[in-house]
Amino acid sequence: MVIFAVSGLLYTNFSPENKIINDADYMIAEEDVQANWDEYKAVTVDVDRLRESLDSGNFSLMLLDEDVNIMIFKSDKTEGYYRGYANGVAANEAEFYCGDNLCSCYVDFGTHFYQISPTGDTAGNETIYVLYMTDYEKEKQRHDKYPIDPLTFEISNEDSLGHNISIEIFDPSNSLIFSENYSISPDEIIVSPDISEVLGRHRYVVILDDDHRFEEFATVARAAELVSSEKLYFNIVNNSESPMDVAVAIA
Repeated sequence: MVIFAVSGLLYTNFSPENKIINDADYMIAEEDVQANWDEYKAVTVDVDRLRESLDSGNFSLMLLDEDVNIMIFKSDKTEGYYRGYANGVAANEAEFYCGDNLCSCYVDFGTHFYQISPTGDTAGNETIYVLYMTDYEKEKQRHDKYPIDPLTFEISNEDSLGHNISIEIFDPSNSLIFSENYSISPDEIIVSPDISEVLGRHRYVVILDDDHRFEEFATVARAAELVSSEKLYFNIVNNSESPMDVAVAIA
């Protein structure tokens, strides 16, 4: 039993976590581990149980070694979006997305936050998620020493014709963060704005002239002596079978 005082009211929670989050027998590849994951592990999530718990408005989650009580005060069930707070403190923001088969979770305690995101991998027909914790003080120290190099890209056109190109970018939690359509003339170069400072691998979906579709990946990293974020270069060429060359370089 957990008891909280919320805005002068006494609130009691009798609902322990019912195995919404479970450890996964899965090793996250070293190259996929991000610098801001101060603690992490691979897990599976029972999406149906999570949705039922979110709809109830009051439930508990075991996030790594911390037992966290969640109270939901706002929801859009059509979109699968829920917002609330943790451990009876309104400043402890909690946000959830719960779709048909996938979910994500963010809980912020001010000194540290937890996030659950799908990795894109499966094991035994179950989606593998990463549950990680970031300590704000450690993150500040990392940022002061090695600031994040923002995600950018560049498009060039070496063909004699003009082209249309659309680019969508998804962050490491598979959320759409950038969507733009471009018209590019021969010999023109388009340089993107700074797009993301979220550490980790980002997915690009590129469509050329509504006909050719490409998927590429680039990783956002901290600016250090030997490493930095990856930058994608999209070069349109006069080749009907392979009309675009893609190169990746350290920005």
